Amino acid sequence: MRLMPSLRGRRSLLAALGGGSLGIACGAGSSLSGSWQSAVSGGPRAIPTIAVPRSADPPPAKLPPVRLPRDEGPHDVLAEWWYYTGHLYAPEGAFPTSGVREPQAAILADEVTRDGASSDDHLRPGEREYGFELVFFRGIRGDRPPGYAAHFALTDVDGGTFAYDERVEIALAESASPATRAEPLPDMDPRPSPGAITRAAMPALAFAPTDRPGGVVSLGPTGGGFDLSMGGWRLRGAEGRDRLWAAGPGYRMDVSLVADRAPALHDGDPPGTPGLISFGPAGYSYYYSRTRMAVSGTLGIGDREARVRGTAWMDHQWGDFLVLGGGGWDWFSAHLVDGRDLTISIVRDERGKVVLSYGTIAPQNGDSTHLDPASFTITPTDRWTSPHTGITYPSGWRISLPGHGIIADWTPLVRDQELRTTNSTGVTYWEGAVRLRDSTTGAFAGRGYVELTGYAKS
Repeated sequence: MRLMPSLRGRRSLLAALGGGSLGIACGAGSSLSGSWQSAVSGGPRAIPTIAVPRSADPPPAKLPPVRLPRDEGPHDVLAEWWYYTGHLYAPEGAFPTSGVREPQAAILADEVTRDGASSDDHLRPGEREYGFELVFFRGIRGDRPPGYAAHFALTDVDGGTFAYDERVEIALAESASPATRAEPLPDMDPRPSPGAITRAAMPALAFAPTDRPGGVVSLGPTGGGFDLSMGGWRLRGAEGRDRLWAAGPGYRMDVSLVADRAPALHDGDPPGTPGLISFGPAGYSYYYSRTRMAVSGTLGIGDREARVRGTAWMDHQWGDFLVLGGGGWDWFSAHLVDGRDLTISIVRDERGKVVLSYGTIAPQNGDSTHLDPASFTITPTDRWTSPHTGITYPSGWRISLPGHGIIADWTPLVRDQELRTTNSTGVTYWEGAVRLRDSTTGAFAGRGYVELTGYAKS
């Protein structure tokens, strides 16, 4: 669920983009058509990431703490992203079945609730399961206008299939820090030509209203929050109440999200100011998550549409940091059946050595708990080689936090959830829906998402 060269251990594509005509990441040879581009990408590409030196230096005193909802919007920094991952449940029979569940994703006996009283992460009788990823990246380089890229992926767990799409845009008329506006602008956004998007996805343009002129992706809502729109995709929200619209080739989504707990402010290792992570000479990152958001809305596939429910995780990260070399990171997030939420980040340098690792546990009520490297272990249990790129990724993990009573096996619900984003961020990575099972009892333990970068080597 997020690309980043090291801030926290997860998606650093923006920062890794360094040059690029966008200032974020346009793949080699990519170009813009009109104000945005939709592309189906392919082919492996080395992932530029940063290797973060361990440093006990605290963040500079001049950096203020996270302030919400003010900090929910864009900042004048090198790298920033708004990142959503989640699980959706639609009525069985709502969409055609194109395949079957993969063997490792076979439904557990206690994974389906029979009385409707279990957590939102349980299947209910007569439901079909999907995973989704939707992310907007923003990057600023010097005096250049802000550059944006976005990815939208859908995993059909019951069909064993995965699809994704991407967008890219230069916000020629946007300032580094968009100011709040008391009144919405008239709808002046340029629309794509009918031939630029599949017929099945066209409804997305109707349900993703815009209120900005050409060359503007982000507006600053009155009172704080964020409002981002490009190419028919849109993210909008404030204080844990968000709305997402997006459409890929043959699929689309329009959902509302409501957080059920306070945002988690993450620390690095060693911990410092909550929500602010220092990388010493490599820079700094702000980072918070809305770890559990109830989802409701509609999912469309082909010419069909259905109401869905679900649960999502949202990350917002921003900061100024340097691209120092080629490495990678693994990012884990989970909604546990006992109501706690968990995330762990592991960052590696170009030699594969772990240079930063940390995590957070967020209870339903109360403050989040920082996890230092000594509090958890992660052991890969399987691997998968992409038929598209030849890259081999871990494809199963046992994660143990004995001090918190957590020992679980994490299993991909679909093995092939690889994104090859040559035409937007230039990154090949794996990000996908997983299920958790108690390693001792075998009981269903939760659902989550995992992101893997740095496994593509030139």
